[in-house]
Amino acid sequence: MTANVKLGHVALSAQNPGALAAFYHALLGLEQTLEGTLPNLGDFVFLSDTTNERQQTLTFMTRAEARHVAWEVESLTALQGIYAAAKAQDALVLFALDHGVTVSLYLRDPEGNSFEVYWPTGRAAAGLQAAPIDLALFEQPQEVLLAQSNAPAR
Repeated sequence: MTANVKLGHVALSAQNPGALAAFYHALLGLEQTLEGTLPNLGDFVFLSDTTNERQQTLTFMTRAEARHVAWEVESLTALQGIYAAAKAQDALVLFALDHGVTVSLYLRDPEGNSFEVYWPTGRAAAGLQAAPIDLALFEQPQEVLLAQSNAPAR
């Protein structure tokens, strides 16, 4: 399986996400786009560079186990292909989430590094969302998966 992927964002742990975000703003001009607290991230701050039209490019959060690198794919078909290829390689697929703006798979590589592969749904951000998606739906026709995630077909 080969898919066109591009780096989406990097999520790093930080003792003080706000202070670290201020450092990167002062040094590199990264803009804060969102901050808050979620059970799976702890306290967090999302940052964006100027080339990504305020999309998340760097995240700092207090929960170290949530560290990951995220890769974007161009279609739901590509995301389903990544899921199938991961299963064929016995890669650990941890879970899938509907974030509203993305449908995301979370996996581990053979050395235990966490990573995310996501498809941007085209939906507008309506706050934070992390609704679980049954992994079995990635083996179903897209219409079934889209109905579960309420994402528009693209």
